[in-house]
Amino acid sequence: MNENELEITVQDRLLDAAEKLFCERGFAATSVRDLTAEAGCNIAAVNYHFGGKDQLYQEMFRRQMKTAVSDSVAVIDQVMSSPSPSLEALIRGWVTPPLKAAEQNDPRGAVMQLLVREFLNQRIDPEPILKEMKEIFMERMSQALRELVPGLDVQRSRLAVFSVDALMFHPFLFMPIYLEWVEGTDLEGIIEHIVRFGAAAIRGYLRNEQ
Repeated sequence: MNENELEITVQDRLLDAAEKLFCERGFAATSVRDLTAEAGCNIAAVNYHFGGKDQLYQEMFRRQMKTAVSDSVAVIDQVMSSPSPSLEALIRGWVTPPLKAAEQNDPRGAVMQLLVREFLNQRIDPEPILKEMKEIFMERMSQALRELVPGLDVQRSRLAVFSVDALMFHPFLFMPIYLEWVEGTDLEGIIEHIVRFGAAAIRGYLRNEQ
């Protein structure tokens, strides 16, 4: 193993440790010593690779968002390259992975839920974390919507992205409450509701504008 491979391994181990410990304990209750013990590296590694605990925290979110953007764009490309792409299939592919991650307590979902709380508390700078989401995912989704719903212009397609994202995000943050409150439903039922409601809203919005 050469030096560069070792460096990447240590960085990834620290990021993995950060995802686990920060989500379990919070930022303040997680020490650098805790992180390096979990990652199996020396205590100087955090400063060496990230410049400190704060920067590691920021990079943890950026890595998770980068992965989410890459996965989401792959879903868009898969739907749009299928023989019969549909608005419903696009929305379903968009909202299903994060909602399943939240419902199953997947570590990826936990990091993203923590990210939202930290945005609201103004503890972290959202701009570098959301940059790829705005420039890559949201633009690609907006373009896909225009292809599937002729008549949507750029502004309306962007508003549609914003609205469907909002439909998904509230149950993403409060899944147990939704499953308890809406009797007789489950995760698949919530996803199907978002798909049908979102698709109908986009088409109805366009008809009302014409």
